[in-house]
Amino acid sequence: MTQSTAQANCLAIGASLALVTSAEKHVAIQDFILSEGISPLHGVWVDGSDAAEEGVWRTAAGDVMSYLGFTGVEPNGGSSENCISLVEAYVYDDFCDRDYRNVASLCEH
Repeated sequence: MTQSTAQANCLAIGASLALVTSAEKHVAIQDFILSEGISPLHGVWVDGSDAAEEGVWRTAAGDVMSYLGFTGVEPNGGSSENCISLVEAYVYDDFCDRDYRNVASLCEH
């Protein structure tokens, strides 16, 4: 599923993609993924994109993100990787149309 499909799935139930707002919430999301039996090797889409303006990460609602939590050399995809995903315990900038399969949308109210 792409990030836009994941977001649409969340909107359909009155929610939005989970937003990583702190290191603590990042850990809580990772713990939730593991508790649900989702392999940490599968990517999970979370809210965030810099597609509108390179380097300025915004939520789907348009708010500038104050916490990103990128790992190591991330973000490193330039203008081609504009969405945020979690793979294992890492936060990546990723291709928005990457098709992560067998993973439910990670939604929050």
